Amino acid sequence: MAFVYLYGETFIFKTPYAIIIETGNTCNFHCATCPTPHDLIYTRRAPQNMDLEKYKRVIDNVKKYVHVVYVYNSNEPLLHPDIVEMIKYASMSNMHTMISTNCSLLTESKTEELLNSGLGEIRFAFDGLDKESFEGFRCGGNFEIVKCNIEYFCKKKKELYKKRPITTLQFILNKLNQNQIQDIKKFAKDNFIDKLYIKPFILSEYAYNENQIKNLSVKFYPDIDIDDEYIVYKKDQNQLKPIHEYSKCPDVDNVFTVLADGRAVMCCFDLYGDYVYGEMDKTDLWHLWTNEKSINLRNKARKRGFPLCKICGNIE
Repeated sequence: MAFVYLYGETFIFKTPYAIIIETGNTCNFHCATCPTPHDLIYTRRAPQNMDLEKYKRVIDNVKKYVHVVYVYNSNEPLLHPDIVEMIKYASMSNMHTMISTNCSLLTESKTEELLNSGLGEIRFAFDGLDKESFEGFRCGGNFEIVKCNIEYFCKKKKELYKKRPITTLQFILNKLNQNQIQDIKKFAKDNFIDKLYIKPFILSEYAYNENQIKNLSVKFYPDIDIDDEYIVYKKDQNQLKPIHEYSKCPDVDNVFTVLADGRAVMCCFDLYGDYVYGEMDKTDLWHLWTNEKSINLRNKARKRGFPLCKICGNIE
């Protein structure tokens, strides 16, 4: 009944159903095709973790309207010392919480904490079934540690007869792992993982210049025939062009992002905070969402009218 109530609030107030909270903007990996390159972010925003009390104020200001909370954005969420407390706080407000992790810090103790936190979903980023393919793409990662951590989490969840969190395995398709699709399906099945998400890597101009896209596509873009459902780019003289281009933004009315400093922005690809609604830790969502500035921002974004919209990474 509670979720029905929250859906009703969203429908009545025409507020977004989901919020992305950037609990920090740091990561312990430096992946070559990262959709949120930290060397780029740090040119205008310093490394930062969101303060726990600020996070709680954000949750308090949105919980009447929002029912899904992504407790991460440009960061590895397990780097935050209070991440379990953050998950618990949102879960106690009857919100579905989700994290995506590179699993390098998913220790046995952290596994047990997360399994008892009320976490709704966890996404494992695991893009290769051998050392060469994994570490060649997930720069800074250790294949053996990550694989072991994922297997332990799944084993412990099964032992404890836990239905939640839902487990999702994200496998970003690239040249290094293009022959492992059937193997990753078996890995997911063997470890009782609930969902497998095979997805493309993103090389959009909001984060990479034309020359970088060209070089990275040569290095990582698959060079064998792959089922069409996994391909969202077309190759054009060693450059990648989206197969589908949206004339309207599909997300601006449904989800928004809060940066680590508390500012609410209209898009998760706004790495610098250029398109700001206001300070989410200081304002109720209804007032923030319905003021004239916010409405004007969304109206323009809905028609992809901002410079960022022209180079957006939402191509799936």
